[in-house]
Amino acid sequence: MSTSPRENLARVIRHEHAEWIPFTLDVGATPGLTAPVMDVFREQTGADRPEEFFAYDFRTASLPTRFGGADPAALHARVEPGTVFDEWGIGHWAGGAEGTYEKTFPPLAAAATIRDVEAFPTPVIDAGGTASIVETFHARGYPVFGYAGSIYEWSWWLRGMQQFMMDLLAAPEMAEAVIRKVTEYTRTLALESARAGIDVLCFYDDAGMQTGLQIDPGLWRRFIRPRWHEVLDAVRSRFPETSFFLHSCGRIEAILPDIVATGFHILHPIQPECMDFASIRRAFGRDIVLCATISAQTLFPFGTPRDIRSWVRATRQLCAEDNCAILCPSNRIQPETPWENIVAFAEEARAS
Repeated sequence: MSTSPRENLARVIRHEHAEWIPFTLDVGATPGLTAPVMDVFREQTGADRPEEFFAYDFRTASLPTRFGGADPAALHARVEPGTVFDEWGIGHWAGGAEGTYEKTFPPLAAAATIRDVEAFPTPVIDAGGTASIVETFHARGYPVFGYAGSIYEWSWWLRGMQQFMMDLLAAPEMAEAVIRKVTEYTRTLALESARAGIDVLCFYDDAGMQTGLQIDPGLWRRFIRPRWHEVLDAVRSRFPETSFFLHSCGRIEAILPDIVATGFHILHPIQPECMDFASIRRAFGRDIVLCATISAQTLFPFGTPRDIRSWVRATRQLCAEDNCAILCPSNRIQPETPWENIVAFAEEARAS
């Protein structure tokens, strides 16, 4: 292979003709194989690193982060047994299921004043040895994707969706305080990630449902889009070669022009249940790299290997003009997905 995966991705992002369509089973910087699927992977292959076994075109390295306070459980009056806490102290409970979460516990639900929000502990970032990991991947010719935060999604996770939506309309100063706190941290995390040499900063900000946006597009443009500009501009001014990946599930056509104009380079997913990849590519494919996403909800778990291979071939043909797309799942691969389907997808995606 004369062109490295890193060079090939650079061509994709520049909307030049790439040598091939890149492939991964990950969701940006998030492992694509959920824990139960990872168990199957180990049983079937005897391996422990799907990115090496399946020869993904990308590698991942994210800065370690942790809760900035003493005990995140103390932020909640009550949580379910088995709840786990993220760097913000948000509780996530799976309800006995595997590979998913059923409920979140927002630590700022009872905040009464802006001062309460401002006093809330900010996550701690540990840059540690991430830069050396990135250098190792670069030496092998791989681009590196790294987790870099959220704005809208973290804001409502902190406050609770119902309360956050009420704040946007009835107490915008509270909404702004939460968004500002989240934005400041996301900006810091993004800058530190870029400083570590990560090529593609991966942001996760689900704004859609399968029937449309969760949030009125006018409110999204007023409260959320300017903050994304702030984050991306801060990185662009210091690390102009860094690229930006946005994950936002659902039917989000109403804000696609805004996402493009804000300066994201890669959009994931074009969710097959509610958006048409071919039409979105015709409209926006020259402005942003679209992830050609196989449905983790329907086709991947319930199709056959023949269906999977047919989808990959048809999708590759849609992108044959410039190969400027990324073949990947629409979300993390769920336990119902047959092993044979995963193999079929990887083999077909890697086919020349």
